[in-house]
Amino acid sequence: MTPAWRPLLLAIFLLAGCVESTPHYSLLGDEAGVFRSANPGRPIPMDRIKGMDEGQLAATFGAPRLDRRDAASRVLRYNSDACTLFIYVQGGRAQFADAYDPQMRGLAADQCAGSVAAQKRSA
Repeated sequence: MTPAWRPLLLAIFLLAGCVESTPHYSLLGDEAGVFRSANPGRPIPMDRIKGMDEGQLAATFGAPRLDRRDAASRVLRYNSDACTLFIYVQGGRAQFADAYDPQMRGLAADQCAGSVAAQKRSA
């Protein structure tokens, strides 16, 4: 006859191997980005960027470093010495923008847009 504590001990032993294995990190993290630029320009508010057509984007930010097209959407990537600015275009007009520092931490898009415009490349 088996002592009554053995099934309980077996259950504890089996459950001890059940450990949560989900990693506790994110690709962007919670750390705020750092904006440092030799030529920061003046911030350009998101409400001014939103609605710009392709000509206005080129005049403001110069030639994009990347122009990715997916069906009816485009993503334009611009760079300055301080950040990377992504502008999402649909229907020929800018809809949204986001920005990251060189370590891919989030920044205020208006601040990054100002530095990109101040350092724009010719089209």
